[in-house]
Amino acid sequence: AEELLGQKPSIFKSQNTPSALYTELWQAITNGHTWQGELQNRKKSGEIFWEHVYITPVNDTAGGNFHYLAIKEDITIQKTQAEKILQQAHFDGLTSLPNRFLSLDRLGQLMKDADRNGNQVAVLFIDLDDFKKVNDSLGHEMGDVLLVKAAERLSKSIRQGDTVGRLGGDEFIVILPGLNNPMDARSVVEHLIEDFRRPFHIESRELLLTTSVGIAIYPNDGKQASELLRNADSAMYHSKALGRNTYSYFTDAMNRDVSKRLLLEEQLHGALERNEFSLHYQPQVAVDQRRIVGVEALLRWHNRKLGQIAPTEFIPVAEQTGMIVPIGEFVIRQALTMAAEWRTLASSPFKVAINLSPRQFRDPNLVPYLKRTIEALKLPAETLELEITEGVLMSGLTYVDEAVTEISGLGISIAMDDFGTGYSSLSYLRSYPFNVLKIDRSFVNDITVDITDHELVNAAIAMAHGLGLKVIAEGVETEEQFALLAHQRCDFAQGYLFSKPVEASSITAYLKRQLDGASESPATMSV
Repeated sequence: AEELLGQKPSIFKSQNTPSALYTELWQAITNGHTWQGELQNRKKSGEIFWEHVYITPVNDTAGGNFHYLAIKEDITIQKTQAEKILQQAHFDGLTSLPNRFLSLDRLGQLMKDADRNGNQVAVLFIDLDDFKKVNDSLGHEMGDVLLVKAAERLSKSIRQGDTVGRLGGDEFIVILPGLNNPMDARSVVEHLIEDFRRPFHIESRELLLTTSVGIAIYPNDGKQASELLRNADSAMYHSKALGRNTYSYFTDAMNRDVSKRLLLEEQLHGALERNEFSLHYQPQVAVDQRRIVGVEALLRWHNRKLGQIAPTEFIPVAEQTGMIVPIGEFVIRQALTMAAEWRTLASSPFKVAINLSPRQFRDPNLVPYLKRTIEALKLPAETLELEITEGVLMSGLTYVDEAVTEISGLGISIAMDDFGTGYSSLSYLRSYPFNVLKIDRSFVNDITVDITDHELVNAAIAMAHGLGLKVIAEGVETEEQFALLAHQRCDFAQGYLFSKPVEASSITAYLKRQLDGASESPATMSV
């Protein structure tokens, strides 16, 4: 107290309080009014603290100001807590970037600025490609470190005045204000994508993380911040469909695609319970005998609102939503049930081939379900053939390897589907226990007119036989194609020459006629 006697209150000044606030304070109390507010002052130790101050003038009996009485409360803890709550409410806890709420608020302000200045604002919706693989294979801690580094790289890739925010998970938003033309965003986006082609160095590892970007422009692509973000999201999914590691601008067509996808997803829920799914079967013919030795099961969906929906439309939606797992179990059970009936009609071992999707491999119940179903129907395991594409194997995830090994251990045949359309077919044939190789229809289509396709198919058949694999050629449509495949000693053929995919009853009827010794050609099977 003795250090303060005779001193002015300015001894506490921290230089952090705006001078305008002091002006307001003195104007009030010198005119006989009370004042209260918050000041940032300094302790004797030099530590800065916040205080709430209530000051009132005390008048003498003659009405003159005698002195001022101040009541003060240290509110540093309250201010710190309030700032922490504000930080949590507006900023991402992991990357410290603005969160969705603050990003959209800033976007709204920039849209108002664009209206005043007559320019445009670009919204970039950014998704890190295949980020889930990092969490699945290296753990979530490594994933969090990678997200922080990705946020830092994003922040360095943009212009001064642009905003980077984290929407959640591996999704980010970048806001580019002050554009004169939608194409002005291209240089920023291309620089950003190029930056992400450099690997991230984490704990002696080099991790490659590409991005897919969707772009929506204000005011052309939306009048509200949420609408712009939604449309940029649609454009990002279009970039994914193009093969990832690229960018797309939003269009009305994309919006219609998204609306259709939402409707598909809505109707997909409950489709199993409504018995809307069915299976068609396409025969597989032994080339040397020209007899049916198996079928490929193909899923069909007829919805009461949408009608007949192509598998290319609904399978990706089922895959992304996880509904492919129960649907896949339906396919397995239904196909194997029919296979049990057909084995009694076939004069030789009969197979049913089923496609497995990447999502089904992540289901821990897949292998036990296959085993239970085969045992319940009393079928030999080799009756079932599972077709796997290279896309499933390219993930490199351990559960895929384990599932393939277990499936092979059950005695189930494994076929590599769409051979020749990927990048590393030979290495996969060497590394996995395949029994069958399916040559993609794109190669078979021109084998009678294109010498390159002819030689590629010939080489594929020779290579497969050298590895002890059987070969199925897909998409056989003419007798000329069939003759060439027979000459090249292809084992099996499948295509419209023999039959389009048909209902189970047509397969049953044909097998009965084949059993009775009818001379009907497989080419006339479809009715």
